[in-house]
Amino acid sequence: MSTVLDESASDGTSPGPIAGPKRIRWGGIIFFKVEQFILEAPRYRFAEHSEVFETMFQLPAGGDGTVEGLDEGHPIVLEGYQATHFEALLKVIYPTADDLISGSLKLEKEEWIGVLNLSTRWSMKKIRKHAINELSKVFLNPMEKIALGREHKVAKWFRDGLTELVSEHPIRPLAELKSQLGAEMACTLLWIQNQTQTSLGGGFVLTGLTLGMLGCYHCQAAMFTTSKSCTSCSQTIEVDNRTALSLARGTVNMHVETDLTTGPATATFHIDLKYVLHRKCSNRALPLTNHTCPICSRPTSYIGLRLIHGKEAIGGSGVSQKILEEFGDEIARYESWDQQSLT
Repeated sequence: MSTVLDESASDGTSPGPIAGPKRIRWGGIIFFKVEQFILEAPRYRFAEHSEVFETMFQLPAGGDGTVEGLDEGHPIVLEGYQATHFEALLKVIYPTADDLISGSLKLEKEEWIGVLNLSTRWSMKKIRKHAINELSKVFLNPMEKIALGREHKVAKWFRDGLTELVSEHPIRPLAELKSQLGAEMACTLLWIQNQTQTSLGGGFVLTGLTLGMLGCYHCQAAMFTTSKSCTSCSQTIEVDNRTALSLARGTVNMHVETDLTTGPATATFHIDLKYVLHRKCSNRALPLTNHTCPICSRPTSYIGLRLIHGKEAIGGSGVSQKILEEFGDEIARYESWDQQSLT
């Protein structure tokens, strides 16, 4: 005797036709061999997320009639891959019920790197994007950003890693840079640092001087708010151009002020315009006269201007322009590849 569930409405009328359940085609099990391990999984999500596997699964059988991956005796052999990376990818493609209920999928940093590696190789666009987002939440040192950005074509990591590395003070030993980045990149980064950094003393480093960073001695407002012509060569110097000016080394006076009521000691830097040079001509950029502050209207001698600094100016990332000049083509390739792969 069979049981029939009555789907009629409470008033005895029929509710009308009911749409049938959506049919899900699992597509069977696929077998992989990675290193010495045989791993099996439903094949449909590999085809769903990767054009590489979708094409592979449509290939005809071999001359002997066998189709790779259909049984444990004839797995798809993945040469040059790591089993730990493949297992991490399976966790993302086929999360457990606990992962779904909790709403979180917890993988270690190295596992996410493995997921990024495989999803990049196999054009798994959504999974690659997710792996990049997850790895962006954990700490990556400059060397890791450069290496991962280069290997997996992540433009932001590559650019940020270069900028952070050049902004370090002191920069890492040459031997370390050469062993991890290669001699050519190491020399280029050392050259960029030499071009963009000026030691201010006390462990402070200036990365990129601009007109807008030259301030009033009295109120510390920006003394120059519009572009100026170089005193020596007459070329225009824009207010925010971080590559136009440089400081002769050892020519900045630092005064450390300590106030126990306001917090830790702070450093005030005094600039002498004699030593502010225009990079284009390597000569003095500004006239040696008193300058009137546009805010408080008080004059400041050319030897007493204050350096207005913040995170981007002192020990910051003022090397971006030089990075783009030297590595712009490579960064552009990664940006283009990422845009194409994620569309």
